[in-house]
This record gives sequence, structure tokens and C-alpha cells, in this order.
Amino acid sequence: MRILAGLVALGMATIVAVSPAWARVARTQTVVSLTDRSDPAVKQALREAFDTSLRGAVAMGFSRIRVDAIQVLQDTVVLATVATDGDDDDEAPENARDQ
Repeated sequence: MRILAGLVALGMATIVAVSPAWARVARTQTVVSLTDRSDPAVKQALREAFDTSLRGAVAMGFSRIRVDAIQVLQDTVVLATVATDGDDDDEAPENARDQ
């Protein structure tokens, strides 16, 4: 059942917007259901969402992925990521460059 829920979440809730081929950037949102709102359940859902996003980015041929946003809602976790295939230091947020 968990695998089916994961596949449904991946198929129905992953939104991919791909820029033109010369830009090679994909923005995705992955939604994973929460069994409860405990810390272990939220951490597991985040791991699952990140793994799903990472597998999707690798399957599309991207070499870099960064987390853009995380939302913990009542019964779901939403992970927004940006995947690229090159050095995009010019597009990195200002606070990320200082780290």
C-alpha cells in the first residue's frame, strides 16, 4: 500500500516545469503523505520526497539538485527542488553563496 501511495504521489503530485533545452533547469514539487505529524514521520516523509526528487533528476540527466522549499501540511509533506546540469553559481541565492 505504501508503494502504491508513493507511486500515486509521484505520478499525480510531481509538477515539472522545464525551461528551454539550452537552460536545462527543472523545478519539481514532490508530495508525500504523512501517517502522523510526529518528528520521525516527518523526517521519513522528507527523506522519501528527497529520494524521489533525486531519482527523477538523475533520470532526466541532471547533475545538480537543490532544495527550494519545504512545507509540512496537515497530512502531507511538500518538497520543492530545482535541478540543473551545470555550474549555476550565477543563479544561486545570495545567502547560499556565503555558506
